[in-house]
Amino acid sequence: MTDTREDWSASAPHGVEAFYFDELDSTNARAVAMAEGGHRTALWLVAGAQTAGRGRRGRVWTSATGNLYASHLCFPRLKADAMGSLPFALSLAIRDTFIALGAYADSVQVKWPNDVLIGGRKASGILVESAADGAGGLAYGLAYLVIGIGLNLAHHPADAQFPATDIKTVTGQGVSVREAFAALAVSVERALGRLERADWPQVREEWLAHAWGLGERRVFQTATDRFEGRAETLGDDGGLVVSLDGGGQMRLYAGDIFPVADPKRGF
Repeated sequence: MTDTREDWSASAPHGVEAFYFDELDSTNARAVAMAEGGHRTALWLVAGAQTAGRGRRGRVWTSATGNLYASHLCFPRLKADAMGSLPFALSLAIRDTFIALGAYADSVQVKWPNDVLIGGRKASGILVESAADGAGGLAYGLAYLVIGIGLNLAHHPADAQFPATDIKTVTGQGVSVREAFAALAVSVERALGRLERADWPQVREEWLAHAWGLGERRVFQTATDRFEGRAETLGDDGGLVVSLDGGGQMRLYAGDIFPVADPKRGF
């Protein structure tokens, strides 16, 4: 860490530290390094820009100034089976954040597995990293959890695999990084509390109520296959239930979804 950080703890939930940096390599990488180095209190790291931002599956996350890039190092008391529901609870937390920042509620949808769309276009990214506690002591066997979140506030990539947007484009109003962080931190804290209380049935019901693409034919992309089918529902275990064109069903636990009309570009 450098000495240029600003203390943003006043914008975080009570008892949680938060620090802002004009630029970092990766907020997630820094948070993981702190956890591996023995840091054991909850905190947020926020960057004005990242030089090595990462998305799911090692993808580069465009991290120019103006958007929100933040990672939450935390130690929630989550049981092992709650980890599978974490992406859905976080997606709903981001949905709440975008609505608080001015997006029209009916336009904000969650997209399996952990994306949030505004007007059918992607506006956020999530990257979760964790490590098991070999002693089985902390957080039900979880040594630490790092939740990395990027929110498109002022700009978005023009060449994304799935079409993107940002809050300024949607609402016509600029949003400061600090304002967005304050709303996000509260929403994430609430989401983690829901999972600690084993609130998965309600999380699942709420996610389904705001899900994109259910009941419609889509293109599904996994690490090894690409096929078409119909997204039906979310299983009790967090798997996406898909009806296959040739008959039968399967559950997906990782991958991506695209519209059938233009699978390379989305809408």
